[in-house]
Amino acid sequence: ALVGKYMNYAVNLEAVPPGWDEWQALIGEESGGNGYTDYRIDENGVLVQHGPSPADYSTDLLVGRSLNFMRDNAGRPFFLLFTPFAPHLPAIPAQRHEGSLSNIEPWRPPNWHEPDVSAKPTWVKFMKNYVTPAFTTAVDATRIAQLETLLAVDEAVGRIEDTLETLGLTDNTVLIFTSDHGYHWGEHWWDSKFTPYEESLRVPLVVSYPVLAPEPATRDELVLNIDLAPTIAALAGAAVPAGRDGQSLAALLSEPGTSRADFLIKNWGGVIVSPFEGVRGERFKYIKTLVTGGVTEELYDLSVDPHELSNLASDPGYAATLDVLRQRLVELRDG
Repeated sequence: ALVGKYMNYAVNLEAVPPGWDEWQALIGEESGGNGYTDYRIDENGVLVQHGPSPADYSTDLLVGRSLNFMRDNAGRPFFLLFTPFAPHLPAIPAQRHEGSLSNIEPWRPPNWHEPDVSAKPTWVKFMKNYVTPAFTTAVDATRIAQLETLLAVDEAVGRIEDTLETLGLTDNTVLIFTSDHGYHWGEHWWDSKFTPYEESLRVPLVVSYPVLAPEPATRDELVLNIDLAPTIAALAGAAVPAGRDGQSLAALLSEPGTSRADFLIKNWGGVIVSPFEGVRGERFKYIKTLVTGGVTEELYDLSVDPHELSNLASDPGYAATLDVLRQRLVELRDG
């Protein structure tokens, strides 16, 4: 079952994609809705309008349908992809959560509105000159609203776990919690995604599978979202097609191991953020901004500079490291 957001512009699909027995695809902003209190759901090929009653708040409605699917299929193996719209913009909390986090402290990590952007690309310099106090106030308000939307997601995850327990399925069910991308709340003067910085690249990844991991643990290996499909296939005993992207993480559930030493980062850019490519390793990150003029290379030692404040690309002491990563970028991009 797919219950929630599938992909951007899913409304343009001509039919339910193959492989899904239950298809409840949320159609939000791409068809004029807001994704929370005004949206449509492609219900197994039929578009149905929902909202604005509190009972139709999308996170609650979607988890309810997810729980029904779980109960209906409790006697056989099933796969459920639950993808709520939250905390996507426009972030609209459930009525019961509105204002509940209004008094939290503002988000001010060390790289928030960093004062020295002389070694940053031109787009960061532009944003430093563009941001106003009113803009900052709006970003702070957006953060609070996004966090308030996630309170309903927290409740939904709890309901899924409680239902698994009631059905006696907890010990033999794999739960994977993650997201599609990170987000800036003023770090490096930015408010969105699209960037090569950690705020945009990193996502949460929590996996529960008591059969292989009865006790909680933390892993430090580099893993990617392209690893999820082969991991699910491996745990389910399904064959993985040759030439697929990613690698199974199943072994990491029981003990630390090896994954990858680095990976390619790349984005075609946006209205403000310039296109870039680069290499994210366990210690160093190399970024090549694909523009003419200004700062076009960045190198960060994440072991001592996790907030990416000190660009080492012009430091002679790191010339050898820079050359290695330049070559590695070519290998990953063209290999």
